[in-house]
Amino acid sequence: MSKILKYISSLILCFVVVYSVQAQKTKTEAKTKTKIVADTIKTPLFNGITVQGDLISAASSMLSSGETYSYEGALQADFKHKYLPVLEFGYAGADKLTSDNIGFKTNALFGRLGLDFNLISQKKDKKPTTNLFLVGFRLGMSKFNYNITNVSITDDYWGGSQAMLYNNLSTTKIWYEIVVGIRVEVIKNIFMGWTVRSKSLLSKDADGNVTPWYIPGFGINNGKSNTVINYTIGYKFQLPSKRKSFGSIKKPNAEIKPETKLKNNNQQTK
Repeated sequence: MSKILKYISSLILCFVVVYSVQAQKTKTEAKTKTKIVADTIKTPLFNGITVQGDLISAASSMLSSGETYSYEGALQADFKHKYLPVLEFGYAGADKLTSDNIGFKTNALFGRLGLDFNLISQKKDKKPTTNLFLVGFRLGMSKFNYNITNVSITDDYWGGSQAMLYNNLSTTKIWYEIVVGIRVEVIKNIFMGWTVRSKSLLSKDADGNVTPWYIPGFGINNGKSNTVINYTIGYKFQLPSKRKSFGSIKKPNAEIKPETKLKNNNQQTK
C-alpha cells in the first residue's frame, strides 16, 4: 500500500513539474510572437519618393494670357512618415504691358529647398495612415535677367521727360516660405492635396535701382510678402519592403494545452 501511495505521489509531482515547465515555455513563446508582431508594424526609415506637379500654377498660366506664367514640380522623400525633405523646381516668367505703355519682360528657372513635418501621429495598434498634415518651410532662389521698356523719366530741373529702356538687367533673388497643407492618398500611391504659402523676400533692391516687377518662383514683387495656394497631384514610388504589411500579419498559432501533450506522450510510451 505504501508503495502504491509513493508511486502516485511521484506521478503527481512529475505531472506538476511538467505542467509548470510547459506553461513557462508557452508564456515565453507568446511573448516572442507578440514582439515579432509589434516589430512588423513599425514604420520603416525610408518610405519612398513622391513626384508631384502643381495644377493651380499651370491653370492660372493659361488664364493669364501670357502676362504671368509658372510651371513647377517637386521631388519629396518620406522618412519615418514624419520628416519629408523636398526639392521644388520650375520655370516662370512675365510679359506685362501697363496702361502707361511700360513693358516688363523676364523668364527663368527657379528652385526651392525645404522640409515638411507630418503632424499626424501613427498609432501602434492600428494600420499606419498614408495621409499627411504638413507644416514646413522653404528657401527659394532665382537668378534671372529682365527688361523694362518705355519708362518715362521727368527732369525736375530742366523740365520735360524722356523714355528710357533698361535691357538685360541681371539680379538674384532669395526668399523664404512658410508652408501649411494636407495630402491625401486618393488611389494607391496617387496623392492629391493643397498647400498655403507665405513668401517673404530676403534680398531686396537698393534705393534708386530699377526693381523687377515679377520674380520667377516668387511672384509679383510688391515689396511685401506674397500668399499663394498650390494644388498638387503626385505619384509615390516605394521601394520593395522586406517587412510584412499590417494587413498580412497572421495571428499566433493556437496553443496546445499541456494536458494534451502529456496524454500524447503517455500513449507513445505505452
